[in-house]
Amino acid sequence: MPAAPVLSPSSGRDRLILGIVFLLSGASALLFETLWLHLAGLVFGVSVYASALVLSSFMGGLALGNALISRFGRDVLDPVRFYAAMELLVGVWGLLLVLCFPMLSVWLGAMLSPALNKPFLLNTLRFSFSFLLFLLPATAMGATLPLLVKALTRRPGEFGRVLGRLYGVNTLGACLGALAGETLLIAPLGLSGTGMVAAGLNVLAAAGAIGVSRRFREEPVREDASGQRPEIRPLTNRAKRLLAAGFLAGGAFLALEVVWTRFLQLFVRSTSLAFAVMLAVILAGIGLGGVFAGWWLRREADGRRITAPLVLLVGASALLSFRLFESAADLSFSVYQTLDWRYMTVLSLTLMFPAAFISGMVFTTLGEAFHREVGDRARSAGLVAMANTLGAMAGPLVAGFVLIPAVGMELSLFILCALYILPALLCAGRSGPWPSPRTSRFLLASGFAFVLFLAIFPFGAMRGYLNRACADFIKDGEKVVATIEGVTGTLQYLRQDYLGEPYAYRLVTDGYSMSSTDRSAKRYMKLFGYFPEATLQNPKSALLICFGTGSTASALVEDRRLSSIDVVDISRDVLRGASIVYPKPERNPLEDPRVATHVEDGRFYLLAAPKKYDIITAEPPPPMMAGVVNLYSREYFQLMRDRLNDGGMVTYWLPVFEISPADAKAILKAFSEVFEHTSLWTGDNFNWMMVGVKKPKGPKPAEDFSRPWEAPGTGPGLRHIAVEKPGQLGALFMLDGKALADYLGDAKPLTDNYPKRLRGYPESPQMQQQYLAAHNKLLDALAAKERFEHSAEAALLLPQEIREKADGWFETQQIMNTYLNNMLTPPPPLPAVNYILSGTDLRVLPLWLMKSDAKKQAIVARVLEQGAEPTAETEFQLGIKALADRDYLLADAKLKRAQEMGYPSNLAPARVYVLCMAGLLSEAEDLAGRAFQTAKATAGARRYMEWLAQTFGFKSPF
Repeated sequence: MPAAPVLSPSSGRDRLILGIVFLLSGASALLFETLWLHLAGLVFGVSVYASALVLSSFMGGLALGNALISRFGRDVLDPVRFYAAMELLVGVWGLLLVLCFPMLSVWLGAMLSPALNKPFLLNTLRFSFSFLLFLLPATAMGATLPLLVKALTRRPGEFGRVLGRLYGVNTLGACLGALAGETLLIAPLGLSGTGMVAAGLNVLAAAGAIGVSRRFREEPVREDASGQRPEIRPLTNRAKRLLAAGFLAGGAFLALEVVWTRFLQLFVRSTSLAFAVMLAVILAGIGLGGVFAGWWLRREADGRRITAPLVLLVGASALLSFRLFESAADLSFSVYQTLDWRYMTVLSLTLMFPAAFISGMVFTTLGEAFHREVGDRARSAGLVAMANTLGAMAGPLVAGFVLIPAVGMELSLFILCALYILPALLCAGRSGPWPSPRTSRFLLASGFAFVLFLAIFPFGAMRGYLNRACADFIKDGEKVVATIEGVTGTLQYLRQDYLGEPYAYRLVTDGYSMSSTDRSAKRYMKLFGYFPEATLQNPKSALLICFGTGSTASALVEDRRLSSIDVVDISRDVLRGASIVYPKPERNPLEDPRVATHVEDGRFYLLAAPKKYDIITAEPPPPMMAGVVNLYSREYFQLMRDRLNDGGMVTYWLPVFEISPADAKAILKAFSEVFEHTSLWTGDNFNWMMVGVKKPKGPKPAEDFSRPWEAPGTGPGLRHIAVEKPGQLGALFMLDGKALADYLGDAKPLTDNYPKRLRGYPESPQMQQQYLAAHNKLLDALAAKERFEHSAEAALLLPQEIREKADGWFETQQIMNTYLNNMLTPPPPLPAVNYILSGTDLRVLPLWLMKSDAKKQAIVARVLEQGAEPTAETEFQLGIKALADRDYLLADAKLKRAQEMGYPSNLAPARVYVLCMAGLLSEAEDLAGRAFQTAKATAGARRYMEWLAQTFGFKSPF
């Protein structure tokens, strides 16, 4: 028998110091992990495959560290000093990664470029490069827990208590790191400064460990009688079963975490804060569970007797939490997509904390049971941690790539919970101390709860949650036509019908309305394509990043001059969803032979693709969505500029409807620092368009400028979005040059290193209205007209003749900005309609002002041609069309008929105006006298009559 190692004496103070050291280590590890994965995403992409591979490579490093200590840990005689060396290695190499990742991006992009269209090779290279980069620090991190477990386990029976405390304290440190990085550090310090803080924590941890290391030094184990060092004994079958249980339990829990996160995204806005809160809740549960299990094991509990019941309780608690989720979280329609961190915490605690807490206990008790089989401290801790880490590698991959796409979130949750029966069986036995239903009441009770909650699982509840995530749109008459629980997210396609025919589609991604083909959305999205097509001299190639519902792609394929169009989207499901929005293949832009699709992260595509373009345009998610901020940074815009041909143009979405003026300025500042020729244009209300040109070649001739309006593809498209005249394009102008510089002031640009220069979503509806009021000042088209007259950028993009014509369209643009505002209450539209009808020959804008458009008119015409009986709605639409065509007598007849057939709104004000336009003042006065009773007239009606009197010489009934 080998003699036990001789241990140096240690005190409670020494143990406390090591506990604090490991708390700091956990905080540092989470900070570094967050920074590394974020920065790796900038290099390798944030597509679901790239992110999964990078995370797996990191977890692989952790597992390697666990494995190395399990094999060689018994040879480490000064485990605390060795631990200190590992902390220093993590700190130094971790900080180097944070500082050097941006410099590696160009080199790695060039290395990966040849594999861009070879997914298997590309993903293999991603994993290999990231594994090599993370190898040293991740391996060092993986070594830390087994080393300290060996150091602190001084007496027989201490292993479980020490493992639980260290595991729990380290995980609680990670919880603090997750919250501190998101809320305190990254905003003021940037990523590099936060990396320095993380490295500083490692140095503190190393210093503290070195200070007490001599008290934990061990003497060598004596050789046996033959002069040989005792060999490492092979693992028993029971030990192997326990490792398999640890693998399965770790995999199932991390897979559940994926399902929980996807589920909670239906209720909370997908911001970095939301994910930090979810992660912190899970880590807090695991950490507290580990500490509690360590305390429990201190009271003579045997891990072999309680692990199997606890494993079943993890599954049972996850089932129960989902069953009680709605009532426990007090859900209502108003809290969907919440931004309140407190409510995020409530939801996370309700759904995830119970299972996380018990899971933390399971790791500890399983480790204690394994140690009773194996004996060696470092080997036991290392192998159990390795099995758990390998499971944590596999679980998210299985959940994200296999289960959810195959069977959806609901059934995935059920399967993963049911899977806990396997590790429970592996931890049970027929004879003591291993529990069985006959010998363990705890196992019997846990098994009963497990089976009961499986039996009462609320199948079908998920459909209700998914529908309620779209409740606001369903109330407006839209209906869900397709639900795709895919690899990248939960997509729901909604359709709004009009007179029984499809009118508009909406894409809702994880509970958030991401894109739509309604009138307002289609206008600004198609302008991203039409604007460069009109202003550039002869564009041949275009790149679209983010497909959405395909409006921008449609605008691009309408231009027959373009010979190649690349469409890049991170989601294969979104690209496939084009067949839902465009059921007729000839209308689907992705069916155009010039279009090539790429399922890839847009930023990585720009980094790795060698091709250059005349047009690059993008409509990514709003910048505050998690993982999106770096699609609005200065470095990203530089990548776009690098992929432009000379004379090429970038048009980019600036969604100011959910960000503050300061956030808008940070993005604009980043854009303007990259593009010497920058200008800002309006798309539709608070959806603005940043325009950057690389080495502009000057405006093309006026006759060439007008050709898109004459072309069979782009001409109807431009008119349908109410850009009926070439000069109207100039009236979209907002800012450039000195005016833009004055607006930006001393704003700091959004950069990769400072992603928190965006302050986030407005905290309340009142705050959002304040933001909108500030943004609305820039939508003053009459003020923009004065700036346009001196605009250097407009002179480079628009020929003189077009600029002169544009001067007359700013009043019309002001009408659009004022009367068609979908976020600020617009005034009654008839004065605006009168301006358009009297002063222009526009046909589409009057339709928009009167709640119609070209698509509704086409549907009405088609329905009536098919023999349908006229209705109040069809008569109203025909009346509005006649009004836009300046056929006022027909307009009055149709509106009168619509009212007689029961049209729900009072059409008398419109008819009075139409009669005035027809010159029938007496008839108008008679109708007004009958329609507006003086005693009951509202203030608005009185103002309307006064306006008619001033405009037409109308005799008011008041």
